[in-house]
Amino acid sequence: MTREEILINSVWERGKMMAYSPFFNKEIEVKLIVSTYALKYIETIISEKFVQTVNDLLTLPETERPLMQSLLYRHCLECCKDISYGIDVPDGETEQEANLREFGVSNETDALEKANPTHAIVEEDDFFGNRYVRIIFEPEWESEHGCELILRNGKLLDHIGDGNTSLIQFEEVEE
Repeated sequence: MTREEILINSVWERGKMMAYSPFFNKEIEVKLIVSTYALKYIETIISEKFVQTVNDLLTLPETERPLMQSLLYRHCLECCKDISYGIDVPDGETEQEANLREFGVSNETDALEKANPTHAIVEEDDFFGNRYVRIIFEPEWESEHGCELILRNGKLLDHIGDGNTSLIQFEEVEE
């Protein structure tokens, strides 16, 4: 996507646009966050870094799928172990097993299929040297806080958050 396409397809009053993600095979809402300073100067509202960051999301390669599946499955396992959803647990089954059965998740592939990516957040910030995209999921197993995965420079990080992750922790990490 080009700078002009982002500008044309965006609703700047609300800071969002819909964009098709081949990786997820669906349109996903992309929340575009720019500083109020940048909004005053149209020529800098969307930098080339910002355009590249949006395209990091839209060109997410299939090579990232195994890690994404693994992270979401790990998140699901942790939630199903730690949260009581009030599901009846038959004899011979643990509460975690009953929860997983209820959510229809028995492996990593299921976890991604059931995770429900709802939106992504791209933030224009000159403070960071790297490009970041937050991919937000609202899985049934964690409807209260959701689940957040982070792309840095187009690569998925081995990190699971709940939507409030401080990106500064990833800035100092050597690639």
